[in-house]
Amino acid sequence: MYPPIKAIAMKKLEEIDTKILKILLKDGRTNFTAIARNCKVSKDVIWTHYKELKKVGIIVGATIQYNFQKFGYNGFAMIMLSVESQNLTNVFSRISNISDVYAFRFYNSTYNIAAISTLKNLSELEHVKQVINKENKINEFKTQLWIDVRNIPENILADPESQNDDVGCQVNTQKNPARIDEIDVQIINALTINGRLAFRTIAQQIGTTTATVARRYEKLKENNFIKVSIQVNFLEMGYQNILEISLAIADQNEVNEMTNKLSKIPGVTYLVKISGNYDISVVALVKDCKNIVEISDQIIKIPNIKRMEATLRRLPAIWPGPRQFISTF
Repeated sequence: MYPPIKAIAMKKLEEIDTKILKILLKDGRTNFTAIARNCKVSKDVIWTHYKELKKVGIIVGATIQYNFQKFGYNGFAMIMLSVESQNLTNVFSRISNISDVYAFRFYNSTYNIAAISTLKNLSELEHVKQVINKENKINEFKTQLWIDVRNIPENILADPESQNDDVGCQVNTQKNPARIDEIDVQIINALTINGRLAFRTIAQQIGTTTATVARRYEKLKENNFIKVSIQVNFLEMGYQNILEISLAIADQNEVNEMTNKLSKIPGVTYLVKISGNYDISVVALVKDCKNIVEISDQIIKIPNIKRMEATLRRLPAIWPGPRQFISTF
């Protein structure tokens, strides 16, 4: 039996709190009855813990992850920029205001700004570079094309002593996925703002029935268009930074096996197959320098790594952000 609910201190979560967070990071619309069954407690206990997690600012929202490929985007690019320190603030501000570009800063790299852009086709990449370069003093560009993504935010709460949890993903690979219409788009927009919004409320907002919204949501979920996840303020749990490690692999035939091994490292939340100077990008949330070394050491032990490069960036107060890339492999 779990102990009564109590105030949650930074980095101090009860076992049931961790289970609730992991379940809702994996599927943000899991109902309390299902969570209670998984945790072997009553629904009221889950509800009480959930409310406390929101009250202390750990659960801060819910949103969707988004399969851009199924919405007509055929490419994703990370454009890394080398900018002189005196120009950094102004350049970052201007890039952050470019439509369809998400920018963030690195703090220990020659390339101190990165911009992620979704592309309808690869010919758009040069246009994006031109827009970024306009009125900005950029010393150097480096581009990585994203091929596939594995997004596993629930792995941030993995137990270091048990690395055999199933942290992979189930990806729908059907060749002729269902099409979407304006009603689907309205449902997606509503869930982007609040991934746990009641279907009845969405139905009222868009002028349809609750049954229609429920049916459409299940179709979108089953066909891997979207995935709902809660959003967590990991700063309240002691995490401080995002560690990003780029890996060059000696044998390209081992990339899939490599990503499966990387997925089992606690703290790793994001893996990207990339085309460029490296083959895999590993994103992990870290608490301190000791944590950085621990994750780096675990990665180094995996065979077939030819070269690696690590960078740090600031952890936002809300993770994952709206419409992060859904797992595609």
